[in-house]
Amino acid sequence: MEQPDDDSLRLALAEVRDLQRTVVVLRSELELSHQERQHAVQDALSFAHSEITQLRDTVAALRASLERVTQEKLDALQQASTLHHGEVAQLHDTIRALRDTLEARA
Repeated sequence: MEQPDDDSLRLALAEVRDLQRTVVVLRSELELSHQERQHAVQDALSFAHSEITQLRDTVAALRASLERVTQEKLDALQQASTLHHGEVAQLHDTIRALRDTLEARA
């Protein structure tokens, strides 16, 4: 009768060893999965930070370009206004000179 108990004990011990091996394998797989997930998160964060930096640089470049174009337009308007006032003053001078000439002949 000792034989069945020894067989049962051997089977139970073998099952315990198998379960322990399974636990070790599952723990390793879980740790590997955790590391892969952490790596994926780090990659995603790195990509997001890189994209944010690129977008900020693009915004800064566009803002600078817009400010430059705005200033160029203001400068062009100022130049046109100055030119216009100069032409008007020149025309007034011409009118005065013609008037003086006409009055001198009259």
